[in-house]
Amino acid sequence: MAYNTIYEKLTADPNDLVGAFAYIIYKQQKVDYFKSFGGRELRREEVESFHAIAALDTSIAAYRTQGEALAQTFLNASLDELVERTEAATRKDTLHRQIDTVHAGLAARLAAISESLNARRTLSGWACDVAGNLLVNLVSIFVLGALLLGYRFSGELQQSAEKKVGVNAPGVDQGSQGRAVAPGGAAKSVNTGAAPAEDR
Repeated sequence: MAYNTIYEKLTADPNDLVGAFAYIIYKQQKVDYFKSFGGRELRREEVESFHAIAALDTSIAAYRTQGEALAQTFLNASLDELVERTEAATRKDTLHRQIDTVHAGLAARLAAISESLNARRTLSGWACDVAGNLLVNLVSIFVLGALLLGYRFSGELQQSAEKKVGVNAPGVDQGSQGRAVAPGGAAKSVNTGAAPAEDR
């Protein structure tokens, strides 16, 4: 069998990406051609016939055209994947920077809190806490005492006002017809401005 020169015709050099894809397409077509015979062994004339058709300039040009389309698809897919990877890496990098910034801020706040707590562990810090608590307790007692005294003064003021106007005087119930009823139950005349009958 003669030496097959299809590879050399399809590829200009080993780095020819289009030629490599064109050769892959040629190989796939050759496999399909062999399968079309139902798995039987091909005669030499049948194989040479395929090679002769594949070696034609029009076939080589068709393989190259298909190879260019396949290479373009491959490059586009590769570029899309590269862009996605780059965007993902950028997002990840941005997220890491944001996390680092937040972490640094939290670390600074925790350090300030820790420093404040350490300052309170000293004798002067303890004394300040005790003095603050004592002051809060004294103010609370003063406010409660003022409320209690105010309530008591309000009650006394109300009782005094009731005594002055004669409302609910203790020990005296108002009876009917201008008579006051003493606690013993005996009715006494109330001075209404007229003298008793026996003094006239």
